[in-house]
Amino acid sequence: MSTFLLFVGTILLLVGVHELGHFLAAKFLGVGVLEFAIGFGPALWTWRRGKTRYSLRAFPLGGYVRLAGEGPEVGEFSPAETYYGRPAWARFVLALTGPTFNVFLAFLLALAGFLFLGLPRLRVAGLVPGKPAEEVLLIGDVVLAVNGQEVFSTDSIGALIQERAPDPVFFRVLRQGEELELSVTPVYSPEDGRWLVGCYFQPNVVLAEVKAVASLSPLSAAGLRPGDVVVAACSTPVRSFLEWYAALEEGCREISVRRGEDLVTLTLLPDVAELWQGVEFRTLPIVYGRIGPSRATGLAGAQVAQALAVIVETLRAMLARKIPAGEALSGPVGIAGILSAGLAAGPLVVLLLISVISVNLALFNLLPIPGLDGARMLFSLFEMVSRRRVPPRVETLVHTLGFLLLLGLLVLVTARDLFKLFG
Repeated sequence: MSTFLLFVGTILLLVGVHELGHFLAAKFLGVGVLEFAIGFGPALWTWRRGKTRYSLRAFPLGGYVRLAGEGPEVGEFSPAETYYGRPAWARFVLALTGPTFNVFLAFLLALAGFLFLGLPRLRVAGLVPGKPAEEVLLIGDVVLAVNGQEVFSTDSIGALIQERAPDPVFFRVLRQGEELELSVTPVYSPEDGRWLVGCYFQPNVVLAEVKAVASLSPLSAAGLRPGDVVVAACSTPVRSFLEWYAALEEGCREISVRRGEDLVTLTLLPDVAELWQGVEFRTLPIVYGRIGPSRATGLAGAQVAQALAVIVETLRAMLARKIPAGEALSGPVGIAGILSAGLAAGPLVVLLLISVISVNLALFNLLPIPGLDGARMLFSLFEMVSRRRVPPRVETLVHTLGFLLLLGLLVLVTARDLFKLFG
């Protein structure tokens, strides 16, 4: 239910802001607005102000703005106030504002996430047996600072260790609500060519404790039950899922499990990739660290810029046939799946995912495909350059046919997503 509500809320927000951009631009540019609707289908509530009707409709999966003269209906507006009664530059700006509002929304969402939530703190996610950190740090310790510097990335910790080595590295950690100052003396690893403390850091720590396991799944068949805690793998202590996984990668298939007061030895299947089907492990909550407004603004801008760059590169790869279009496109089912995964990763990830989806919506609408804002901008641009207008009937017909084709594409993409989900 939470995924469904998040999906509906996301669609309403993204499409609502997009249409709000068109609505405000129309009002500013003197284009008559017949209706501003939230949702589709039968009207549940309507309100009229001036010459514009506002409505809330039954199916909350988007919204729309009906402009005077864009179709056959003009309402109470004069010819000069109709869509085709305004100059080409005004129609160009009107089409551009929807995608622009989506990009601005993406920035605001990312900014809100970074400003009010902050960045995920790193936790101790795994300890290497026999290395110095094993004697000092504990699984789940929240790393606040290293050598007096606040850190949010593993690269930062690695650089500070190399900078300090071979002298002790000072960690300020949060352990069960108490801040501690600890020191770990790194050791040099000839294999890695650098100094190490023997610790893995991640924001999201997964414990080696089975929270739920589906019947007939590989781990259920091996004998694991909900509540089981893996404490050793081939006689090597295990304190987190990461440590267990490292032992599996080295070929270990025998584990010791604490089940209540008992210690049980189990043998696992040889295929590591299939082991995790139908199982859920207990995780520690993500801890966030607040950052200042200037850094939050910079990170939000970088987030939007990166999303734009990735989407543009994906479009180029699609045009060059390096990526099949079917793999790059996603419909409502695919978006719901992405948001569901985001819910498990925390509120910041959800906000950043919605931000990226908003950028996707903006760029998709800028494509010169009939029925989209990009095609309307192209018609306006043609008129500005050539001083000739495409007959409104022809343009309307082109957009109508394009809209029908887009609906067909949406049905195909949704069917493919459903097939992937249940096939």
